[in-house]
Formats: sequence, C-alpha cells, structure tokens
Amino acid sequence: MYEAGLAVSIYLVNSIAGSIYMQKFLRRKYQKSIVLFAWTGLYFMIQSLVLYRLDRTNLFYDLMGTLTDIAFVLLLQMLLYHKDFLKQLYVAVSFVAGKEIIKYIIVVMNYGQHWVISKFSVVLLKRITTMQEVRMWSHILNAATGLIYILLYTLFLLVFFSIISRKFVRKDYKFQIHEYAFLILPNVSALCISITLKMMILSAENSTSANMFEKVPATMFWVPFICFLLLGVIIASVMLFQKLIQLGEEERKRSILENQMVQMQREMEEIQDIYADMRGLRHDMRAHLESIAAVIKRTSGKDREELDNYIGKMETTVSRLDFAYRTGNPITDVIIHQRKQEAEKNNISFEADFIYPKQQIDVYDIGIVLNNALENAIEASSKLEGEKSICMRSYMKGNLFFVEVENDFSGEIIFDSETKLPVSSKEDKEHHGLGMENIQRCAKKYMGDIDIAIHDMGDRKKFNLTIMMYEKCFTP
Repeated sequence: MYEAGLAVSIYLVNSIAGSIYMQKFLRRKYQKSIVLFAWTGLYFMIQSLVLYRLDRTNLFYDLMGTLTDIAFVLLLQMLLYHKDFLKQLYVAVSFVAGKEIIKYIIVVMNYGQHWVISKFSVVLLKRITTMQEVRMWSHILNAATGLIYILLYTLFLLVFFSIISRKFVRKDYKFQIHEYAFLILPNVSALCISITLKMMILSAENSTSANMFEKVPATMFWVPFICFLLLGVIIASVMLFQKLIQLGEEERKRSILENQMVQMQREMEEIQDIYADMRGLRHDMRAHLESIAAVIKRTSGKDREELDNYIGKMETTVSRLDFAYRTGNPITDVIIHQRKQEAEKNNISFEADFIYPKQQIDVYDIGIVLNNALENAIEASSKLEGEKSICMRSYMKGNLFFVEVENDFSGEIIFDSETKLPVSSKEDKEHHGLGMENIQRCAKKYMGDIDIAIHDMGDRKKFNLTIMMYEKCFTP
C-alpha cells in the first residue's frame, strides 16, 4: 500500500511537471487550460496503466521501458501541440532523462533517510510498550519518509526543468541537424548512464538497492555526484547552444552591416561628386541668369514681360538644385534632403536642426545613424492618419554629440528581452529590423549608446530616439 501510494504520487508529479515543461517549448493546438489538464490526465494514466506494468529488472527491458516512455510523450505532443518533430523529440528526451537522473539522486538520499530513521527507531523502541504504538509510529515514519521523498523529487524536478526552459531562450529557433545532435547527445548519454546505474543497483546482493550502498559505501557519494554532473552537462549544453546561436546571429548582422556600409560608402562617394557638380552648375546658372536679366532690362514691351516670366521659371528650377539644409557636410546635406522629400511624399511634416560635428566622428557612421533613424521614423509615421510629424536635432554637451529623432506613431512596441531594442513589425525578421541595432553599434564605436522614450499623447504616441557619441573616443 505504501509503495503504491508513493508510485501514484511520483506519477502525478511527473504529469504536472511535464505539462508545464512542454508549454515552455511547444505551440499548443488548444487553450492552455485544456492542454494542461489533458496532458496531466493522459500521461498519468499512461504511467499508471502501461509503464508501471513493464518489467524493467534487466537491461533490455529497462531500455525498452525508457524508449516506450519517450514514445508516449511524443504521441501526446503530436495530439496536443503543433508539429515540430526535432524540437518535440528534444523536449521528450530531455524530460525523460531529467526525471530518470533525478530519481537516482533521490534514491541515495532516501537510503540515507532510512538509515537516520532506523537509528531513531532503535531509540524509540526502548520507549514503546505496546504493539499499537509500534504500528502507529511505523505509519508515521513511513508517511514522513514518503513525504520527504516526494518533496525532494518535486523540488529537483521543477528546478531542473525551470533552468532548462529559462536558459533555452531561442525556443523558436529552427534546428540544423548538426546543432540538434550537439544538443540532444548529452540527454541520450544521461539516459544510458541512468539505465547502467539501475543495473548496478539491482545486480547487488538480493537485488536490493540498499545492498550496493552497504557493500560499497563510497557509492552513496559518487552516485548523486555523477547524477548532478549529468544534469549540469545537460544545462551547460543548452547554455552553450544558445551562445552559439547568438554568435551566429551577431556574425550575420555584422555581415549585413558591413555590406550596408560598403554600399553606403560607394553611394556617398557618388553623392560627393554630384554635390560638387551641382554647386558648380548652380553658380554658372546664376551667372548666366544675371547676364540675361541685364540684357532684358534694356528691352521693353511685351517681349520683356515674357522674358521676365521665363527667367522667373528658370530661377525656380535652379533653386530646386539647392538643398534645404546646410549641415556642414555634403553627405549629411543629401541624406537629410532625401529623407525630407520622402517624408513630404507621405504627408509628414519634417523639421531638422542638424549640424555635422567637425571632430572625430566618421561621416559614414553619421550617415548610417541618420539613414536608419529617419527611415524608421518615416515608416512608423506613414501608418498614421491625419497630421504627423518628424523632428530631428543635434547638439553638443562638452565632448558629447547628441542626435534626437522624434516621430508620431500608433500601436504597441515590443522590446526584445535580450537586446532591449524594439522588435521589427516586418514579417521577414531575418533581413529586417536591424536598423536600430546598426544605430546602437555605431554609437558604441564612440563609447556611446542609444536611449528610447515613448510618450503617450492621447490618440497617438511620440517615439523619441536619442543617440549619444563621444567625439574624442573611437573604438573600431
């Protein structure tokens, strides 16, 4: 009766812990409460009616029992969660490996607990005088032993699964085969060692777990130590895997940024040539217009009126060759001019008060900052109806150079839990949504950073981006 109650309690803990663990990784097909109750109930029945009846007293049957357990977990995943076989297999194997390894930690602790209770019983028996007291204390000690066993097992199981789910940050990541092998092999190894440990325990005298520990007392230390190491290896493999994903993404983003910078450098060189040509053209055109105007002054009548109109139109055309902003650098002149025209096409009011810093900030870095910041601002503002505006300014505070870009927007902004930057709303996040990261990367080259503030203005919101750069310091 005692063993049956203990088994039922363990099955219930496994079912509840498993249902919570699966929710952390997989996309459910139904409502959360339905999936939780369905998983808990079905897995509890599978353990009680099927797994409990399997003979696992030898290596082959124990191996088959472990594989059957994994197969049933996969079956439940397919019934209750959307198909993602590689991820589902990893979750199933890690779940079974975790509970099997923790079981042997508790076995050793339980043996030590029985040893303490046996010593306590010897003292207690000296004070017990009736069989009724013997039975009462026997029930109390058995209940206490079982309760401690269940509590320790539950604690270790929940802590292990909680660490795995918390460290496995990129749960939406699509596995590559070699990455999957790296991640799942530690769990497979842990399962193999857990089966070996069971064979060692059951092969002792009289097939009792206690005999092995009595015959070789050192195993009371080494068995839990090995089990904790196995759990640590599983956790370390997840952490290392996440680090590899992060490094891969950083490399991809760096490559995109480098390509963007190369392309921008090429465009800026062309812009500088065009800018120089336009300045010369404006100067020559104005000189020609002045000469023509002098000739017109000597004419009179209808012809002069027509010529005045014609000259006026030519002056208007020449004035279009002028840039609206004189920032102190032709590159930033052109960038702000282009973004102003783009904003006006989207019926966005555009204001800029920008002066290019004349010290140790590379114009290409400033170009990346302005292009990405203004592009994001125009994209966010263009989704609004009615009046909308973008305002940009720059200023110095000592050796610190600041750029502020403020724009109207609507909706909600989601921030990434790792980077603390806004997540792109575009579907293709593989190649989009890097603008803010590129801005931050440029700022950090100059020992600076960015700051984002959101102000609620009633029917709309203001998004304020501040970029800070330290002029005297450059980190390539």
